[in-house]
Amino acid sequence: MAASAYSLVIIYASLQPFTDWRALSAPFGSFLFDAWPRWITVEDIAFNFIAYVPLGFLLTLSLCARWRTRTAVVFSVIACTALSFVLEAAQQYLPARFASYIDLLVNSGGAILGTLIAPLFFPQHRLGHEVVQLRSRGFVEGPRGDAALVLAGLWLITQLYLSPVTLGNGDLREGLGLTALFDYAPGGYLLMEAAVVMLNVVALGLLLASAAREIRWGYWRALTMILAGAIALKTAAVLLISRAPNPWSWLTPGFGAGLAAALALLLVLTRLPHRGRAAAALLALIAAVVLVNSIPENPYRPAPVYLLSGRISHFLSFSSMLHALSDIWPFLAMSFLLFGLSGRNNANH
Repeated sequence: MAASAYSLVIIYASLQPFTDWRALSAPFGSFLFDAWPRWITVEDIAFNFIAYVPLGFLLTLSLCARWRTRTAVVFSVIACTALSFVLEAAQQYLPARFASYIDLLVNSGGAILGTLIAPLFFPQHRLGHEVVQLRSRGFVEGPRGDAALVLAGLWLITQLYLSPVTLGNGDLREGLGLTALFDYAPGGYLLMEAAVVMLNVVALGLLLASAAREIRWGYWRALTMILAGAIALKTAAVLLISRAPNPWSWLTPGFGAGLAAALALLLVLTRLPHRGRAAAALLALIAAVVLVNSIPENPYRPAPVYLLSGRISHFLSFSSMLHALSDIWPFLAMSFLLFGLSGRNNANH
């Protein structure tokens, strides 16, 4: 599931804006024989490399239960390289994109690193065994527990995207041409930002709680680790992308108030039965998406330095991938929660 979802995100980021396709006389894949590109930067290479590491990791991990380690690694490398080749070749027909064999090599390198890391997390490896034991003690077995943890991991990745509103996944205004329902006012924006943070953290916490065996220290430790990871990733994104003088500038009073309110609510809402937690998480997600698409733009939000300097090529591809994942994550989570609420496996909860 995770590998498939991440593959779709990469496809979206590689081929958007999906318009103005053109016909070429050159054969499919002719970019392999192009000359060395005139312009190439370390940032371009880094963004491409990083984007494919999770794909190789997730695909190899998904094959570990059915195939031998060597077979899973080799197949994953071939599959990731083939996907990168097809996408690069398809970019030949998009005027807004540039196909390059350098990108293919770098993408394959990132996928190879991911496939080499993945065996460390196989159940037969010590580290993988400890992870499996920790997972089985804290969360239910089967697809429900796996899906909840995958969604939590994808939520973590979305924090690398500098969304207009902190933790504001599901912002569809750009794609649908929506406009804010409210005018910007500092006090009102602070309250709405706090509400967005609160609703998203509550939804994440209840989503995990819906698959937890018990709401005990293991659950709270997992949630704390995820939130700490989100803060670290968001800070790293601000430092590397916005190049803000203070990488902690995104930690606004609205974020602090929303996080505190969310944790207080979770102390109460996690006492609900399983179906109650799932229903509350679903309502929180719906409210968060509505609010994210209604909140006014903050005119004091700094623009990423790459957009100001013109060095945007692969940064935009990487950012588009994160943007796409941020947009669809709430709807993936809603689908999971709706499936859980309608499934027969809730009979015992």
